[in-house]
Amino acid sequence: MILPNKYIPLSESLIGISSLILDILSSNKMTIDELWNNFNCSLYKNKKVKNVPSYNKFVLTINFMYLTNMINYTDKGVIYNENIKYENI
Repeated sequence: MILPNKYIPLSESLIGISSLILDILSSNKMTIDELWNNFNCSLYKNKKVKNVPSYNKFVLTINFMYLTNMINYTDKGVIYNENIKYENI
């Protein structure tokens, strides 16, 4: 589930979904709701994947990304890319 293999394509693995989330997040700061809405709109509009991940898998991916220090969040719950420096977080 984390890594793609013979049965799980890259677009359905947590690593593949995390790359899509990082594309959407890029240098923006968003709440989880805004990120979910932008994620869904982006996938439906561009048709990057066959099956759009469920909200549960999205949350699992967010947790995976936090644990691997790809993203972080503020006290107010705003998620941001950990690898980009911000002046005021």
